[in-house]
Amino acid sequence: MKPMLYNILMITDNIKQISQKYKLKAILSMMLSTASFVGMAMMVKLSGSNIPLMQQVFFRNLVMLIFAGVVIHQQGISLRVKPVHRPFLAARCTFGFLGVICVFYASNHLYLADAQILQKLNPFFVMFWAVTLLKESVNWQRILSIILGFIGAVIVINPTGNLELAHVDNSAILGGGSFSLIFPFIVGIAAAFFGGTAYAMVGKLAGSIEGMVIIFYFSLFSMICSAFFIPFHWVSPDIESWIYLILIGVFAASGQFFLTKAYLSGKASSVTVFDYTGVILSPLVGMIIFGENLKLTTLIGMAVIIGSGIWAISLNKRK
Repeated sequence: MKPMLYNILMITDNIKQISQKYKLKAILSMMLSTASFVGMAMMVKLSGSNIPLMQQVFFRNLVMLIFAGVVIHQQGISLRVKPVHRPFLAARCTFGFLGVICVFYASNHLYLADAQILQKLNPFFVMFWAVTLLKESVNWQRILSIILGFIGAVIVINPTGNLELAHVDNSAILGGGSFSLIFPFIVGIAAAFFGGTAYAMVGKLAGSIEGMVIIFYFSLFSMICSAFFIPFHWVSPDIESWIYLILIGVFAASGQFFLTKAYLSGKASSVTVFDYTGVILSPLVGMIIFGENLKLTTLIGMAVIIGSGIWAISLNKRK
């Protein structure tokens, strides 16, 4: 009886140590954030056949703006930004807006798994800007991790094989041919570039501006910019489409909320790895909801990008 009790106590103690070491609260928050963004991509895809791209972007940012405004009001946060920080905030808003457009386009035109894995090239572009903008040191390991990441992207794109798109005809827009097939994949990589650049700007602003203030101005900027396009491409949503549009914003707000909570609860270098759970979740959603096939090239490219991404994160951790 005593040995059994001793073993139970030892197991309990080990669980506590693991919880403290890996900060399970932070990990759970990151996984919930990732699940929320996959949910957002799912709503984008479900509404994409009826609702124009810029209309989706507009409602995403409208709901986000309301969410950020409520939090700022409740917490009494000032919206004032010092002149020295405004150029970086403007860059974050601009690249973030372009990133959202590319993310939504890729989600509408690619299989969900492909769109999500290409977005996970973010850390490599963050590393690029860390070296060029923040003047951080670079070594052969970092360069190799970036090269491996792009090799993984090329495998996902599979330029020599049969490209599979998400039942969307791009030929009417792009004139047909092989470029019309590869264009959505290029946009998916562009989404990672713009997103990585925006995150680098956030890193530059860290400690200078409240995170919710950045979200507020980013959402306001994106909503105003997308509003210019709406009169030319407005589609009156039916009840189902209204639900999708609202949920795009709700999932985006939820993703941002849990993402902030994750980074406040644990070290960024440790928590960021669990962002890759979305790569596992998105193929399942794609198969169950949209009947998408999981390609071998996607699985191989997924493994390469995840492996090189985790390596890149570990290199940042050692820095």
